[in-house]
Amino acid sequence: MSDHRHVTLAAVAKAAGVAKSTASHVFTGKRVVAPETAERVRRAAEAMGYTGPSALGRALASGRTHLIAVVTHALLEDKDTDPLSLAILDGLQREFAAAGYGIVIIPPITDEASRELAHAVLYDAVVSVRRMVGFEETDPYLASRKVPWIALDGHMNEEGAVRMDDAAATEELARRVLAAGHTRIALAGYAFAVEERPDTLTTFDELYAIAPENVQRRLDGFIRAGVEPMAVFQCGSVTRASGEAAGEALLGLDEPPTCVLTTADIHAAGIIDYARRAGVRVPEDLSVTGFDAIPLPGFDHGELCTIVQDGVEKGRIVARRLLRELDVANAVRAGEEPEPLGEPEELPLPIRWGTTVATLG
Repeated sequence: MSDHRHVTLAAVAKAAGVAKSTASHVFTGKRVVAPETAERVRRAAEAMGYTGPSALGRALASGRTHLIAVVTHALLEDKDTDPLSLAILDGLQREFAAAGYGIVIIPPITDEASRELAHAVLYDAVVSVRRMVGFEETDPYLASRKVPWIALDGHMNEEGAVRMDDAAATEELARRVLAAGHTRIALAGYAFAVEERPDTLTTFDELYAIAPENVQRRLDGFIRAGVEPMAVFQCGSVTRASGEAAGEALLGLDEPPTCVLTTADIHAAGIIDYARRAGVRVPEDLSVTGFDAIPLPGFDHGELCTIVQDGVEKGRIVARRLLRELDVANAVRAGEEPEPLGEPEELPLPIRWGTTVATLG
């Protein structure tokens, strides 16, 4: 039997006595071929050890690979570091698979090996998923590929892919906190968009000015509810340690808050960790809220009051949006009139009223 690597479709067509285009249709199914002709082509291919056009050849000919790149650092970290990203990845791959697309996981560009990998992989579209802070070369590279791209990190454009009314959710949560009698309320929000920053006490305006848009919306909700923060802490990274730094600073004030509203569960968990070590009872002495409803390893302090961001469903919504963007791009490439993209789907953000907020008085 011949080595397939040295057998071409043209050679198979010649052996079967048909045109190359006819042999191609037998393998691709793009056009109907007479059964006897198709059988003759298949017999010639089998005899020559030819199983069909290569994936690379099909991709080069059609301009499509049926692969979606997912660029993320989450899989290179401990699974507890960023569980929301892992849930989003789950939703992405499920939705893409249902539509007949595979995914290829690519790390952000950090060295020559990851650079070569990024430039070698062929794909039709790309999603970048959180934990991308500090990888300066990655975003410009992804933009240079000129394929549909949804970014859930760094310079985000997720607002065009999935609607989330962060402000309405945090406003409702804050109103419940106010109704519970809290007036000495502090805020802890993360500030970075594309680079990590120091953990420090700051002002609301200074935090707002450098926060990414999703955090700004969450802060908007707190203010719309009527919260007048007595102190504001800038969490420089999305880590539990950054939350612990917030707890230490806020509980060290001459007049500490009775409640801290945060923009991420991981920070809320860190604040509670510090409070427990300092002998401050949660929620009796300090109430805390979060955002995301992620699994929190080692968190045995009841159930966090938080806003539920369903990562799997978010991944599915983002995947469906990207597939629609691909349809538009393919229609334009074919010279056809594309269907309108329509409005992005909405991800509900329900409140989970747990056990970390006390009613005063």
